[in-house]
Amino acid sequence: MPPFVPSPVDPRLYALLAEAGFGDVLFNPRQHRSCELVEHYALELAIDLAARLGLPPLLAEPRSVEELLAARGFVPRFAPALGWLLERLALAGVVARAAGARYRLPGPLPSPDLTALRAEGLAADASYAPAFALLDEAATLYPRVARGETDGESALFRKLPLWVAYFSNQNGYYALNNRVTAQVAAGRLAGGPVLEVGAGLGSATEALLEALAERDTLGALSAYLVTEPVALFRRRAEQTLRAAHPGAPLAFAALDVNAPWAAQGVAPGSVRLVWGVNVFHLARDLEAVLAEARAALVPGGWLVIGEGLRPRRGEPVGAELPFRLLASFTDVDLAPETRATPGFLTAEEWLGALARAGFTALEVVPDAVRLRAYYAGMWAAAVCGRRPALSV
Repeated sequence: MPPFVPSPVDPRLYALLAEAGFGDVLFNPRQHRSCELVEHYALELAIDLAARLGLPPLLAEPRSVEELLAARGFVPRFAPALGWLLERLALAGVVARAAGARYRLPGPLPSPDLTALRAEGLAADASYAPAFALLDEAATLYPRVARGETDGESALFRKLPLWVAYFSNQNGYYALNNRVTAQVAAGRLAGGPVLEVGAGLGSATEALLEALAERDTLGALSAYLVTEPVALFRRRAEQTLRAAHPGAPLAFAALDVNAPWAAQGVAPGSVRLVWGVNVFHLARDLEAVLAEARAALVPGGWLVIGEGLRPRRGEPVGAELPFRLLASFTDVDLAPETRATPGFLTAEEWLGALARAGFTALEVVPDAVRLRAYYAGMWAAAVCGRRPALSV
């Protein structure tokens, strides 16, 4: 493989981010280089996985995902992961797309140097170690999941220390979304009850409480319901957050976003802010879940969704490599015009979904659509919408 070279960044990018309230603590050249190293590492892992899965001989002629699964004896549930792998290699020009949704290898696979690239990434920012660790762990599982020896949920979610390190504000790669979204949510919250969905291990909760404290508005928070359906994650989050923020009005509960919220104790019109980081893209029926969020809000209340935004519709990104093994990530309702792929959405797909759900004052912060002219990769951003003050 050729040496890693980060994509160029127009200097005006950082000026525009500063105007939007995001200084160089969050977005800076070091952060840019580190995120791009993670992306490039995922690409090199994908190349390595293609070899480990025995794909090169089969790709001497065009084959579809289904044909590759059959030829290698892989289980059908591996199709989303294999499809992502091939699309990522096609985007990089390593494999070529052929007619009939088939792929072909036009030449020998490049030889990745994962050890050297990982070392370069850790030298750039050691706090990104959990991102590389998760990619490595997922890559070891790809062949086993392909052969049906395990499934992604069973194998990955047993690795609690891996997730504790990854879903943490000490992990520079993951913390970016938490910090950006918390800053945006804090700016739209004028007291009142808060509902957080999919809180995981509580790192986004921590980021919002810190953002409110920095604004000296934490005292206006009357109630904060932290919800997480995975009991192990929820219990750990409660223990950590109660110890760190003993005065905060926190309550904890399970909430399955894909089931009716009112039946789970979230009364209609009961909160001023619904928010979550890296959870709404897991909604099976996105518009139904957005409708539940709208119903939970008081008139004039805000929905703030923290997400990694896909640069272009259908384009694979390295952050997906581990999650393509998870049915909870891939088993969602798709529609060609509104939700082209499982997982991450584009800014335009999010804005369209919120508009159809009846939200107004729609905004992406920072404005990833505008900033795409200066950097065309994946953006950490908050998608915002308001329940109209008058019922419609």
